[in-house]
Amino acid sequence: MRWRVMVLLLLGGLALAQNSDAQAFALRLEQAWRLVKERYYDTSFKGLDWEAIGHAYRQRLGEVRDWEGLYRLLDEMYGELRDDHSRVLSPAEARHLLGGAQCLPLPFKDQDLLPSVAPPSPRPAQPAPPAPPPSQPSRTPPEAPQVRFINGVVVVRLSNLIDATSSSVLQNAIRQYEARARGYVLDLRGNPGGLALRMAEVAGIFMRGVPWRIVSRGLGGVPLPTTPFLGRPQTQKPLVVLIDGNVHSAAEGLAGALKNAGRAYLIGTRSAGNTEALTPYCFPDGGVALVAGGVLAPFSGPTWEGRGVEPDLVEENPDEQLEAALRYILRHR
Repeated sequence: MRWRVMVLLLLGGLALAQNSDAQAFALRLEQAWRLVKERYYDTSFKGLDWEAIGHAYRQRLGEVRDWEGLYRLLDEMYGELRDDHSRVLSPAEARHLLGGAQCLPLPFKDQDLLPSVAPPSPRPAQPAPPAPPPSQPSRTPPEAPQVRFINGVVVVRLSNLIDATSSSVLQNAIRQYEARARGYVLDLRGNPGGLALRMAEVAGIFMRGVPWRIVSRGLGGVPLPTTPFLGRPQTQKPLVVLIDGNVHSAAEGLAGALKNAGRAYLIGTRSAGNTEALTPYCFPDGGVALVAGGVLAPFSGPTWEGRGVEPDLVEENPDEQLEAALRYILRHR
């Protein structure tokens, strides 16, 4: 008799734990969904029915068995926006990609969401869900920054503006080579962008000021300074930035700001003109929602959205772009 009581208690405890997880999963989905509903810069949601998308993903909560599975589901939901920017990071991904960068608290309270949290549907007896849409950002770890010293020119390749090491690698390269460097090449080709914070940090190595504004939903244009804002940059030697049609978002803002300030000479082809600015929001467990809450623009003038950043020298052959940059710096006095 006693063992039956123990089994019933154990089963009851497991049921309570599963129900608690289900409620926590549902709450996290509501938090992620509402961030887009209230903070996404495009109030038409790229022509999508965000209400219907929320309903569809609530129905899929029954598929989720653990927190990693939940974060994959939330990232897939953000992928529906097809903006190549917005996504949801699990706590492990956020630690790896953001390196402890600051993010904003959720702009609403849990109790404001609880009435709309519905219990998940039972797991359907169906094949696995289809793969995420092609435009969803890759979960592949980003390529690390690369530094080369070629004929007296420091060439730094930044493959993204999410990696927390981008600015530190660049600063270390300047400290190592500044005394004998003729100039610098910042290779942004293929850079999909990332965080406005990283953009401001990298720009602050070469210039100081307020070169941008973020045109956001309900707030108009919000000025955005370099980091740091005051003082002398770490180098004032000639700078060339390489860009192409696969440069997006914060990478476009970085190239455009350096060009507008007269701080860099741009070589390559016009950038993508896809300049949504990501705002990071923290979940209580360390996960992060990256929401495109606005578009980057120069401090004055029209945004780069839909236009892109034009190079000073158009060079369509990728094999010739770096050579053109080296020639420009080596003849610069």
